[in-house]
Amino acid sequence: MGASRTVGGLPRTYGLQRHFSRDRGNGPTPQITRARVRRVLRYFRPYRWQWATIIATIAVTAGLSQVNPLLTRHLIDDAMLGEDKRLLVQLASAMVGVAVVLGLLGVVQHTLAAKAGQSMIHDVRSELYQHLQRMSLRFYTSSRSGEIVSRINNDVNAVQGVATGTVTQIANNLCMVVATSAALLYLSPALTLLAVAIVPFFYIPSKIVSRISQRLATLTMEAQASMQSFMHERLHVGGVLLTKICGRGPDDAGIFGERSRRLVDLHVRSTIVGRWLFMVLSIFAVLGPALVYWYGGLQVIEGLLTAGTVIAVAALMTNLYRPLLQLATVYVDIQASLGVFERIFEYLDMLPEVRDREDATPLPTTGGEIRFSGVSFAYPSPMLMASDRDGREETEEAADGFGPEREAFSLQDVSFRIAPGEQVALVGPSGAGKTTITYLVPRFYDPDEGTITLDGHDLRDLRQDDLRQHIGMVTQETFLFHASVIENLRYAKPDATEEEIVAATRAANIHDFIAELPEGYDTVVGERGFRLSGGEKQRLSIARALLKDPAILVLDEATSSLDSTSEHLIQEALETLLRGRTAIIIAHRLSTVLGADRILVMEKGRLVQVGSHEGLVEEDGLYSQLFTRQFGRVLDLT
Repeated sequence: MGASRTVGGLPRTYGLQRHFSRDRGNGPTPQITRARVRRVLRYFRPYRWQWATIIATIAVTAGLSQVNPLLTRHLIDDAMLGEDKRLLVQLASAMVGVAVVLGLLGVVQHTLAAKAGQSMIHDVRSELYQHLQRMSLRFYTSSRSGEIVSRINNDVNAVQGVATGTVTQIANNLCMVVATSAALLYLSPALTLLAVAIVPFFYIPSKIVSRISQRLATLTMEAQASMQSFMHERLHVGGVLLTKICGRGPDDAGIFGERSRRLVDLHVRSTIVGRWLFMVLSIFAVLGPALVYWYGGLQVIEGLLTAGTVIAVAALMTNLYRPLLQLATVYVDIQASLGVFERIFEYLDMLPEVRDREDATPLPTTGGEIRFSGVSFAYPSPMLMASDRDGREETEEAADGFGPEREAFSLQDVSFRIAPGEQVALVGPSGAGKTTITYLVPRFYDPDEGTITLDGHDLRDLRQDDLRQHIGMVTQETFLFHASVIENLRYAKPDATEEEIVAATRAANIHDFIAELPEGYDTVVGERGFRLSGGEKQRLSIARALLKDPAILVLDEATSSLDSTSEHLIQEALETLLRGRTAIIIAHRLSTVLGADRILVMEKGRLVQVGSHEGLVEEDGLYSQLFTRQFGRVLDLT
């Protein structure tokens, strides 16, 4: 920082740059407790030797920073006034040498701090990402994707600011105060007391403004997160498409403009607060050296001090004021640093609703027998939270502060058995619980009452990864990554050979289409596969399921996105896909219903009918009504 950026040798921001830029979270500033500090220190522990070296470097730097003012004293009193040219050259050369050493130590310190800080970011980011992967489905259905991305990106990046900023600044300020105080007392105890007497005039306005700046920083981060979430939704390809369809572009631009203007206003207010503080502190920054020169000058005139001593004391005042002022707000700085980790811990403390037991049973193979016994389920509204990840008591709390609640039952006392290799169709009105059943089989949720077993094993006793390894899903809304065709296919089986991939795509009747693409299997499908039609995406999804080769299949109206031509192409693929596998099929199309071995009829979360198509039609129950309503006209025409 050059001279133009300082007042009386003090930095222009007086440490407030940390208050304006640090993320303080959306809630109250966390208090400093041993538990919180221990939890944060866990991330520093693997790099303790690097941090020990950094602090040692800081201590040496603080000591060397006092050398040049002391050399200045001898340069004036002994070399200049003593007219000793040789000493003048030696002292001037020594000052240059000290500057070079300080520069080299600074490079070493910042290099080590950057490496340690980036390594910590990697550790925190990896831990948070892996934890988010374990979160249950409800977490993602109730959270905004922009907020999740912001938490894992912006908040985690702020960890380096804590590591390379707060920690090194505190260490640097402590070492500098100790070293400078020793140098000042050595030069003149009286001038030292005079210099220290000015400090409260810096501290009081800094304390007042720091409180204002904390509030503005919180509001700024909230406004930034709100605008980022808005942009993430509206500028996503699906959001853009919906905006154009509904003609809401001007309205959304107006909303974005309002949020942007609020952010501008908060930044301006932060800047103005800093400028008022700068004006007040600039006065006292000049007052301190002025008093030292006045009193010290009197001492020089009376022969009690040398001119070099007074100049050296004035030069050392910069080394004293800056760290003292920053240490005055060290409590606030530590709170702010804890706030960065607190937002990360908020996610890490969310316990997945579906968790593996410590003694979970591995599942190398499966026959595919599924049994529901008295299963009742309601979608949970809270997220499980843990006050501490280190073994203390876990409590159930909602992330938003509400108590644990559950919605009305989506399934009530449902019981049925699916034999190995049997294909079962689920039919019923919208909201009857069909999709809920398909979510319980791969343990996206666990039932509230009753049990679900696979080959006689309670699903809650099995490892989730093992269970899902044997289950394939083709959903109504096909998801494809913004990657090539082959990368999307290999996501189901990373070690799949080219022959296996081609065989799967041929079976799904999609190989010829892929071969005609500009780059064949290396063609990028676009965000969420928007470069492909619904039928093409669906056939890719079926090819991906074929490649996985699971024992159990869940088909959520897998042909809903297909036109009559595409459906004809896929029916043979579905027959190949289903052959010899246990299948649960949510069906609306007549061909899918008629092809099932059995039909389960759901109504308002209850299983009301079970049987074959012919038998259920003859019963004149709900299935007969649904069948007549949906397919009666088709049958009349034939």
